[in-house]
Amino acid sequence: MTVISVGENRVPIRGILFDKDGTLLQFVSLWGKWAEMVLNELERELRQEDAELPEGPGYLLGVFLDEQRKVTAHDRFGPLAMGSPAQMIGIAAYYLYRAGVPWNDASRRATEVFERANEMVLEEANILPVSGVAEFLETCHARGLKLAVVTADDKRPSEQHLVKMGLRHYFDSVVGDDCVEHGKPYPDMVALACRELGLEPHETVVIGDSVGDMEMGRSAGCALQIFIDEEERFETAPESADVMIRSYKELRIEE
Repeated sequence: MTVISVGENRVPIRGILFDKDGTLLQFVSLWGKWAEMVLNELERELRQEDAELPEGPGYLLGVFLDEQRKVTAHDRFGPLAMGSPAQMIGIAAYYLYRAGVPWNDASRRATEVFERANEMVLEEANILPVSGVAEFLETCHARGLKLAVVTADDKRPSEQHLVKMGLRHYFDSVVGDDCVEHGKPYPDMVALACRELGLEPHETVVIGDSVGDMEMGRSAGCALQIFIDEEERFETAPESADVMIRSYKELRIEE
């Protein structure tokens, strides 16, 4: 059986479940541009109601902005990193509602803001894969491992992002937040991905860059929770992780 080795851990597996943002793709390369677009579009909507974005608007999505309102980093515990698209639309709708827009219209207009940003970012953003991920996926594929994406993003845009990076063909399953009743940290995504792969959770490991990823894998009964911190923002692994890596080069796939 194929084995994944990392640190002192050596675990037999048949599949790997990957988070997408910050795990397969460099987070700010996609979501930085997207967040800027959302904030600009939301500001236009608010100005129609003689209202403005709050001071320090980055916290609406969980991003950090410079003086030119360009995203420089994101909060790994914020809504963009851990929330679902529906939850973030709710945040935007709340600010329109506060400006006097009826909730049904606020929800519709916020949804349209996000849809416009989704379309624009595919055309304008230079989506970059995490260093070493393509080589690691190729190794996994050559060893016959079944691979899936389990992401807090929705399924359709997730597949578009993978296609744009040239990585879609590696994955047998892509599970988005809109595919399950309960998103991360609940085990629903793992359960669905494993059904589509024909595996049991204990035959898989989870690789992700958030506490939600680790808690999801642990609650589902996955064999190992691997926390990736390429940006080196954590000194130690979260309690819910079994091991932390800085690079895919630390992972070995062996017979």
